[in-house]
Amino acid sequence: MEIKEYKSKKEWDGFLIENGGTFLQSILWGDFKNRYQKVVRLEARENGKITGVCQLFNEKSYFGDYYYIPHGPFSKKEEVRERLFLAASDIGKKEKKIFVSAEPLQSLKIGKRSFFRIQPQKTLISNIEDEPEEIKEGFSKSTRYNIGYAERKGVITTKSGDVDSFFKLLKETKTRQKFNSYPKEYFQDLLEISNTELVLAVYNGKVVAGIILIYFGETVSFLHSALDYNTRNLKAAALLRFDSIKLAKEKNCKFYDFWGIDEKKFPGVTEYKKSFGGSEVKYPEGRSIAINNLAYGGYKFLSAIKEKIR
Repeated sequence: MEIKEYKSKKEWDGFLIENGGTFLQSILWGDFKNRYQKVVRLEARENGKITGVCQLFNEKSYFGDYYYIPHGPFSKKEEVRERLFLAASDIGKKEKKIFVSAEPLQSLKIGKRSFFRIQPQKTLISNIEDEPEEIKEGFSKSTRYNIGYAERKGVITTKSGDVDSFFKLLKETKTRQKFNSYPKEYFQDLLEISNTELVLAVYNGKVVAGIILIYFGETVSFLHSALDYNTRNLKAAALLRFDSIKLAKEKNCKFYDFWGIDEKKFPGVTEYKKSFGGSEVKYPEGRSIAINNLAYGGYKFLSAIKEKIR
């Protein structure tokens, strides 16, 4: 087995798609994130063919930088995943990172159990191969009603490049729900990626909800959403979600990833997402390899305090 920095974008993403990887390890996503942070890519090859990939993202903290591997290292072979994880830690040592953290799609046995997560450990994934009306039958009764209600009220949905309207709603949502978000420029850059799409819900010429989707292989993933709280009774968000499924079907997607549920942290959002059906998927626990034990311990301590304050 040979592990080196990547050679071919086409081979890399083709390997991910063929074997069930997600956009977080894709070259397109790495190129986008590279505008904001350093990205390192490692691939494992056997007999000239890719057998595993590992995309590392440099993250900053008060105690120093660390490498983060979302939904990776990725390979069907456990040995390959572990070799890639160790190779990532070797790079971390050379570059004086404090640790390397992975949140894989497939289990890792090496390293220590991570004490925090960036990506959600659980999500809902729906099969959307049936006709739209058949898919809707799998929604809860109230969600089916809300979709029809929004339609009767005259809410329409449309693909758009209007980042300003989306970001305005997002700022209102952020203030109301007290969460952090990226600046507007981030979303402008995000929508320049060829496999992303902004879909807006409009009522009487006013944008009342928005959703950002990303397509990879046969899966569409829901990344960001925003809602005008003052018009929430229009139920535009339900129609927007249903119409985004229709759009994904037009692009020959077979799966819709609702991107994260957590009954304890986000009970309301989780219950809402579950009203659209889908199968619950739980990813393996994260694993970390400490490089600077003192700084790693400090990072853990500070992270635990922040978690208690939330």
